[in-house]
Amino acid sequence: MSSTTVGSMADQIVAEIEDGLAHQRHKWAAQCQAHGLSMTHFHVLALLDADGPTPMSRLADQLGVAFSNLTGIVSRMEERGIVERVHDAEDRRVVLAQLTPTGRDVVHKVEATRTEHMRQLVNALTSEEQRALLGAFKTLTTAHARLHAAHDSGQQDHDTNHEEHFHS
Repeated sequence: MSSTTVGSMADQIVAEIEDGLAHQRHKWAAQCQAHGLSMTHFHVLALLDADGPTPMSRLADQLGVAFSNLTGIVSRMEERGIVERVHDAEDRRVVLAQLTPTGRDVVHKVEATRTEHMRQLVNALTSEEQRALLGAFKTLTTAHARLHAAHDSGQQDHDTNHEEHFHS
């Protein structure tokens, strides 16, 4: 982006970040494709890697898909041996989706490739640029935490108000 671009500083920063993220998404999509995964499949793998075994209904909600669509997605992933369905030990009616060891390896390989690409980008910077970037990302991480703390607090207030209204 040119330094003569008109707009707020926030708009200029977001535009720069978006340019970089667009390139990263392209690289990430290529990595998924190289492993025979759609973006949806990788999203399922990433959620299961982060959250562990997850009820199918919650996974459908997290992905924003109908339960019937998720069933088909997970079935295809089961056929490839990267996900499996198991019954919850405490409530046998609940079906959980979980990664297989092969699925966990796929997630980690895709992530390792992405991380290595990011490392190469950072290594192309001078030491001074690296320090500046590190400081900027630490600041962004702090802002992210503040924003989410405020959002979570507001959500709790909303939930509490809803509870009070519901029980009134």
